[in-house]
Amino acid sequence: MNKVLENLLTRRSIRKYQPKQIKVEELETILLAGSYAPSGMGMQSWKFTAIQNELILKEVNQTIRLAILNNQNRYTQSLIEKAADEKINFLYDAPTYVLVSNLKENSNSMADSALALGNMMLQAHALGIGSCWLNQLPRLSDTAEMRELLTKLGIPENHLVYGSIILGYPDEVKEAAKRKDVINIIW
Repeated sequence: MNKVLENLLTRRSIRKYQPKQIKVEELETILLAGSYAPSGMGMQSWKFTAIQNELILKEVNQTIRLAILNNQNRYTQSLIEKAADEKINFLYDAPTYVLVSNLKENSNSMADSALALGNMMLQAHALGIGSCWLNQLPRLSDTAEMRELLTKLGIPENHLVYGSIILGYPDEVKEAAKRKDVINIIW
């Protein structure tokens, strides 16, 4: 089987990680893969912010939790209930968290960011590193509490977070999920 296709077919979302940090060289390779994703009109207007500092990861988790509680109209009841638990870890104890932000005014920002994150997840898998897309920040990056944190993290004021992933060495094995019948070829 083609190695690229094998990588695509075997990647899974991982939510349980070993406590050790991924190597700097691996993180740099993953971020480089993200930077080679296609972008509308070749703008490459995204910004990748990788966090490996344990204290900042805890601050991010707490800010997500509080932002969900303070902006409940943006979320489902089940997520609000999770946020009510002070011990919840929205980052699944992953040692690395990557946020992809992009220009608010760029109509391609969501698509460009998603493609970059997809490249990162596939590169991580090729290196034996687990990943999982997290989707809380796109709905929260314009809230006061999250904007304050994003500014602290160096994310420009004219950017929103369009997606994020967690990374780490997997501490679980996931089997291939059955695929739904989604292919329609018209001859």
